[in-house]
Amino acid sequence: MDSSGSQEKKSIPRFASFKPPPAPPPKADRPSDRRSHELAHRDEKSKHHSRHRSHRDRSRSRERRRERKEHHPTRRDAEQRDLEPTREPVRAPKTIVKEGEDEASDLYVIDRKGDKYNLIYGTLHRYNVPLYHRVGRGNVLGLPTSYRIDRETAEGDALILKTGISRTDAKRIKSKSVFAGLAKQRTKLLRVRKDPSLDAAAEASRDFLPLDASASRRRKGTPGDIATEDERYAYRSIHGKAKPEDDIPSDLEAVSDTDSSDGGLRVDPDEEIRSRNAELLRTVDRNPRDIEAWLLLIEHQELLLRGSERDSRALTAAERKSLADIKLSLYEKALKKVGDSPFKDVLLLGLLEEGAKLWDTKELSSQWQAVLKANSQFISLWVKYLDFRQTEFLDFTYEKCFNTYLECLKLNKLGPGEPGNGHVQVYLFLRLTCFIREAGFTEHAAGLWQGILETVFFRPEDLSLAKDEETLSAFIEFWESEVARIGELGAKGWRSGENALMEPKAFAPQFKVNTRAIFASWTACERERISNAQIPGRSLDEADEDDPYRVVIASDFREVLPLVWDMDLADALIDSFMYYCQLPPLKSPENLESTSRWAGDNFLRNEFISNTGTTMDDFLQNQTNSAEPSAISPLSFPHTNFIQTTDTLFADQEAWFSSLRWWTRTTMDSRSDINPDWVRRTLRLLVEANPRNDDLAEYALAVELACNSKEARKYAKSLLKKRSSNLRLYNAYALIECRSGNPTGAEHVWATTLSMSKTFSDHDRVDCALLWQSWTWESLNAQNLAQASHLLLSIPQNSVDLKAVPGAFSETMFSATSLLKAQNSLSEAQESALVTRKARIFVACTDCLALLAYLSHSFDVTKALESYSRAMDSLSTLPERFHSFRTFTTELIHQARAKLIHYHVRTSSLYKPSLIRSLLTESISLFPHNTIFLSLFAWNESRFRIEERVREVVRDVTTETKQRLSHDRTTAQQIPITSHLFSIYTELVRPVYAGSTLHSVRAAFEKAIGDPAHLPHTGTGALTNGVSSSTSTALSSLTLWKLYIMFELSRHEINRAKEVFYRAIRACPWSKELVMLAFTHLRADVVRDRYKDSPRKGEGMGFDELRRVYNVLVEKELRIHVDIEEELDRLAARRLEDAAMSLGPIQMPDDAESEGERMQL
Repeated sequence: MDSSGSQEKKSIPRFASFKPPPAPPPKADRPSDRRSHELAHRDEKSKHHSRHRSHRDRSRSRERRRERKEHHPTRRDAEQRDLEPTREPVRAPKTIVKEGEDEASDLYVIDRKGDKYNLIYGTLHRYNVPLYHRVGRGNVLGLPTSYRIDRETAEGDALILKTGISRTDAKRIKSKSVFAGLAKQRTKLLRVRKDPSLDAAAEASRDFLPLDASASRRRKGTPGDIATEDERYAYRSIHGKAKPEDDIPSDLEAVSDTDSSDGGLRVDPDEEIRSRNAELLRTVDRNPRDIEAWLLLIEHQELLLRGSERDSRALTAAERKSLADIKLSLYEKALKKVGDSPFKDVLLLGLLEEGAKLWDTKELSSQWQAVLKANSQFISLWVKYLDFRQTEFLDFTYEKCFNTYLECLKLNKLGPGEPGNGHVQVYLFLRLTCFIREAGFTEHAAGLWQGILETVFFRPEDLSLAKDEETLSAFIEFWESEVARIGELGAKGWRSGENALMEPKAFAPQFKVNTRAIFASWTACERERISNAQIPGRSLDEADEDDPYRVVIASDFREVLPLVWDMDLADALIDSFMYYCQLPPLKSPENLESTSRWAGDNFLRNEFISNTGTTMDDFLQNQTNSAEPSAISPLSFPHTNFIQTTDTLFADQEAWFSSLRWWTRTTMDSRSDINPDWVRRTLRLLVEANPRNDDLAEYALAVELACNSKEARKYAKSLLKKRSSNLRLYNAYALIECRSGNPTGAEHVWATTLSMSKTFSDHDRVDCALLWQSWTWESLNAQNLAQASHLLLSIPQNSVDLKAVPGAFSETMFSATSLLKAQNSLSEAQESALVTRKARIFVACTDCLALLAYLSHSFDVTKALESYSRAMDSLSTLPERFHSFRTFTTELIHQARAKLIHYHVRTSSLYKPSLIRSLLTESISLFPHNTIFLSLFAWNESRFRIEERVREVVRDVTTETKQRLSHDRTTAQQIPITSHLFSIYTELVRPVYAGSTLHSVRAAFEKAIGDPAHLPHTGTGALTNGVSSSTSTALSSLTLWKLYIMFELSRHEINRAKEVFYRAIRACPWSKELVMLAFTHLRADVVRDRYKDSPRKGEGMGFDELRRVYNVLVEKELRIHVDIEEELDRLAARRLEDAAMSLGPIQMPDDAESEGERMQL
C-alpha cells in the first residue's frame, strides 16, 4: 500500500552535499520486490513521523508499540510468510567493484548547515537517535570473562580493569546507596542573599548617583526573568536538567572561590589546611630535632591530600601509594635531622610501616635487616620485627619465627635496665608460648609455663636465680624425675619435695587412617591426638607410635627459662598466665596500663580459636529475650573487656555480666586446647604461694565455681581456715552458696561474718562494705525490696537481725534519723577507703549510698546518680601521682552506675531514654572499649528505630587514635579486638529494617581486618573511613578470621568461605587451627552433608585442593601428629594412573601410504 495515500506528497529536504544514491542493481540481483517494498514503506513512514510535529503529540506508548511491531516481526507474520508459495531461488548477486572516486564519496558527507533540531530543542532530536544498549557488563573483548571495566574508580581518561569480581559481589563493590555520591560533591559555601530593597535604600542615602547601578541590577537578575520554578525546570527546558547545586534555599546564595564581589575577598576552603602545613614545615625547620613536630607534619599529609572536599571519601589505590610515598620521604628527611634521639624508633617504625605499602616482601625484609643492624638497641623495633616475621607468609617457618623470639628475649634481657623492660620480657614470653601452642606444640608451651612457675614461685630456698647454671641443672633434675608438676594431680610445688610420682599413662587411639577416605579419617585421628596432648607426657607413657614432641626435654628449657625467670615481676607473670589460659585479665591500679595494652593485642585474645567446636551459634547465643523480642540482650556479647569485680566474677548470668561464662563454655569440652582442671589446680598453688594477694584468691574461687560448684565450696572453706579474717573471701563464699542454689546458707554466712567483724581492726573492718553491697544486690535481684532496704539501714550497727525484716516494702521504713545514720556511716567508710587507696571498697560504699537514695526516694534514679557524681568529684581532687588509682576507680564507679541503670530500666517503666543514653555516652567517652558500656548502649538503642546511633559509636571506638610519645612503645596501645568483634556483633544482631545486610556484616569484618584491597567503596558509609594501620586493624587475629569463615558458611556461601580461608592462612601462617578448618568445615563431603537440604553457592574442597592445604602444614613446619605424606603421594599417583586408563589406549590413525610401503616390503 502506498504510504502517501490521499495525502499530498511532500518533498524530501536535501542538504547541499546531498547526492542521489547510485542506480539500483538489475532486478535479478535484488531481493524480492515484496521485501524491498516493505522496507521502503517502513523508511518512508519513519521519515513522515519525523517531519510532522503533530505526530509527536500522540501517545508515546502507542508509538513505541508500533515501532516494536515494525522492527520486530511477530511469530504470526513469520508463519504467514511460510505459507506463501515458494519462489524460484534467486542467484547470489554479483559483487560490483566501484571506482575509487565513487567509493570516497560514500564514506562521508559535508553538512554546512548543521542540525536544525539543535536550535528547536536545544539538543538532539530524540526520535532520530536509534535505540541501543550496552552489552557485556563491562567485559573486554579478547580478555577472560573475569576481567571487567571498573567504571566507579576510573578517573579521567584512564581505563581501570579489575579481576576476580563476582556478580554476587557487584552491589557491594559499587556504591549504589543514596549517600554514595555525597563524597564526590564539592564543598558548597553559602551566604545570606542580600535584600535588593536594602541596597536601594542605601543608594538613596548617598550624595551621588552611581552610573553602573542599573547594569548591576541587570546582572543580578529580576524575578521576572523566569516566571516560575516549574517553567525553569520544565520538560526539555533550555536550562537543562535540574542540578543538585541549584537546590539552594531562596534566602541563601552560593559563593564561588573566585567570587570577588566582597571587596576582592577570595574564598578557599583548603586555605586553612595549606596554612597548617606551612606552619608545620616552619616548625620543623626551626627545630629539626623535634620528633613530635615531625609526626604532626607527617600525619597532616593525608588531610592535605584529601582536602576539605573529600575528607570522608576512601582513598583510591593510587592515592594511598602516593600518600605513602610522601610520608616515606618525610620520615627519611626526619631521620637525617633528629640524630641519636631516644625516640628515634618511632620514626623508624613509621618509615617501615609506610614502606610496607610500597615495597615487595624481599625489599621490606632487607630494609628490616638494615634498620635492625643500625639500631639494634631499640626493643620496640624487635617486637615489630617479630610481628612482621610471624605474619609474613612467604618466608615464614616455625623454626625461623621461634629463633626470632629468642633473639628478642636475649636483646631485651641484655639491654639497659629501663623501667618497662620487665613487662616487655614477660610479654615476649607470653607471645612465645601462645605462638608455640597455636602452631600445634601444646605440650611444649604448657611445659614452659610449668617450668617458669616452678622456678619463680616454688624454687627451693637454697637456690638463687642469679646462678643460672646451678638453678637450671637442679630444675632439670626435678623435671626428669617425672613427679607431679604444677597443675597436675598431686603436685605441691618443687620446693615441697612431696610431689606424687605419676603412673605411666597408656594411650590407645580409637581412630586410624583409612586410604579410602583419607582426609576424613586423618582429621579424626589428628583431633584425637590433639585432645591427648594438652600437657607434657612422660617418657614411660605407652603409645602406639613414637611422637618426639610429646615429652619436653632439657634442651627445651635451657634456651628459654634463664631469659625470663629473674625479672622479679611475679604479679605480671600471674597476669600473663591468665592470658595464656584465655581467662579474663585481673586488672588492678598497678597493672592497669600494661593490662589495657595486652587486652587489645591481636596475638593474645583468641578465645574463639581455642575450641574447635565453636560456631556462629555460640557467638550469637542468648541474643534475644522472650519478653523483649525487639531488643537484644545486653548480656549476650560473649567477649569481655572490663574490670573484673566481685559481681562479675560471681554474677547471676541472667541479671548481670559474667566474666567467666564464655571461658566455661569453650574450655569445659574435650575439643579445647586448654585443660580447665590443669588451670584451676595451677591457680590453687599460686594462691598458696601468694598469701597476701586477695584478688588472686577471690579469682581462684570464681574459677573453681565455674568448673565445679561442689569443689568450689570445699576450696572456699579450706581457704577461710587459713585466712580467717579475710572478709573478701567470706563474701565470695556466700556468693558461691547463692549460685549453688542455697540463698539461706548465703544469708547465714553474711550475717555471721558481719557480727564477727566487730572484733577486727578498723583497717580490716572497712571491707564490710563489700558484704553489704553484695547482699543488697542479691535481695534486689530476688525482688525483695524490703530486705534490701532493711540491710542498708542496718549498716551503722554492722549487724543484721533477719527476723526484723518487714514483710513488705514501704517508704516509711526510711525515717530521717535512720537514713542519716546510714548515710554518715557509709560516707565515713568511703573516706577511709579513699585514704587507704582501697578502690573496690570505695566503690562499694558509693554504690550502697546510691542504692539507699534510690530506695528512699521512690526509685528516683536521678537522686541515686548524685552519689556517683560526688564520688567522682572526690577522685578528681587526688594528686597526679595517683593517676592510675584515679583512672581505675573511676571506671569501677561507672561500672557500678551502669549496673543500677540496667536494673532501673529492667524493673521500672518510668525512665527517660535520653537520660540513659547521655549517661552511657559519658561512660563510653571515658572508657571507649569497655564492653559493659557498649553492650548497654546498644541494648538501650535497640528499643527504638534509630539504629545509626550505635553505628556512630562503634565507628568511633574502632577508629585509630594516634598515640603520642611515651616511655613504653614496645607494646603500643591499639584498638582491642573485642571492640572490632563488638562492631561485627552489632551488625549481626541488627534487624533488617535497620539496615543490616550481608554486605554490612562483611563491611564490618573487612574494616576490622583493615586490608585496603578488600575494603568496600562505601564512601561516607557508616562502617568505613579509609583509615587503616597496623595498630587499628585486627589482621592477625585468629578469632576474627575463624568467625569470618564461620559467617560465610552459615550463609551457605561456600566459595566466599574458601576465599576468606585462603586470606586467613596468608595473614596468620602460624595457626594450625585455621589450616585445619579446611579439613573439618570446608571438605567436600562435609559441605554436601551439612547443606544437602538447602541451596549453596559453591562446592567444598576436593582431594587435590586438600592436598595442597596439607602441604602448607608441612612447609610451614606446623605440628602434625599423624603423617600421611607418603599415603597422599601414592594416592595422587594412583589417581593419575586411573585418569590415564579412563582415556583408553591411544589409537593412531591409519596411514594408507605406510600400509602400501609395508606390503611392498
